[in-house]
Amino acid sequence: MTETMSSPNADPDETMRLAVERFRTKMKSSYRKFLQDRVNEIEPMGLFTEKEKLEEISFYWSELGREGSSSWNDHVPPEPVRQEREARAVTRLRDVPDVFHQYQDGIVNSMLITEEWREMCLDVVETVCNEAAIRDEEFKDFHIPRIVELGYFLKYAQAVELPNFCGYGICPFEPVGYTGVATYAFPDHPTVLAIPKPDISTSREHLKERMQASIISEDLIIGTVDEDLEVLVGFDTGIGYRQDHQEWCSSYLYCRSDDESETDFQDWAWRIVVFHADGENPTPLYGRKPRFNSIPEFLDWYSTWLDYVDMDEVRDILWNPWGGHDYPLPSDEE
Repeated sequence: MTETMSSPNADPDETMRLAVERFRTKMKSSYRKFLQDRVNEIEPMGLFTEKEKLEEISFYWSELGREGSSSWNDHVPPEPVRQEREARAVTRLRDVPDVFHQYQDGIVNSMLITEEWREMCLDVVETVCNEAAIRDEEFKDFHIPRIVELGYFLKYAQAVELPNFCGYGICPFEPVGYTGVATYAFPDHPTVLAIPKPDISTSREHLKERMQASIISEDLIIGTVDEDLEVLVGFDTGIGYRQDHQEWCSSYLYCRSDDESETDFQDWAWRIVVFHADGENPTPLYGRKPRFNSIPEFLDWYSTWLDYVDMDEVRDILWNPWGGHDYPLPSDEE
């Protein structure tokens, strides 16, 4: 069972640290297994050259074995550069599971390196959400509370994201975007050296603008977000795409359920809710309604992605990218 931030005697910082560590371990293991399974499928095909084998697996990861290099913006972070270099340089199919991917453990490292930066983010989120809350007479003086557990998450991670090997369009979770102190792949380049040192006041204003733009409108709440949830305020935390089409969306909602059978959702609280961009919600994903009372609960669920991969579906999606939605969503029970 996932230990929540509100569990008796739980140290919230330690609970979050362990949840992120557990998540990284499972995601990295699933990443390697997915690629190793593809290697094991390709090896018996009788292909004569490593180039032919790499062409087969590049169906799932197009950079593999392509050789050459890309031109990069001077301000690019190090992870995508390393990913592309290793993927292009691989020459043997059996080495593919060891190739670095920027999302191999599912975590984008935190850019909020001090408590001051993290508190700034929580302040902005709290302020913007209270300004944007949908209020009727009952809630006109109600204060939307601070998302305390978000501060613990941001200490250990900036965001959560999957390698998009399957084409399912699973959304990332990036609650404050990429606010913070950036790292660069080419730190000694003159244009990077000329970048001013991060200023927390400037970043505060940029984050405020981003948060205001990410607030979920009342129309979207009524039309798309889970129909059995009452929502006072919410904001987008990530969108997953199937080709150029929005597929799955993650959000942070201050909400409660009006379904009396959902006893864990009766009280007003901040919750992570994932919903399908085009479907009637809640739409099941990975075997359950994707709504979560805590970030550790969400991380444990997100890391189960490999348990719900159906390779026939994946091949159909990747071979027929414009084929519409005549295939099941990755939501069926095993």
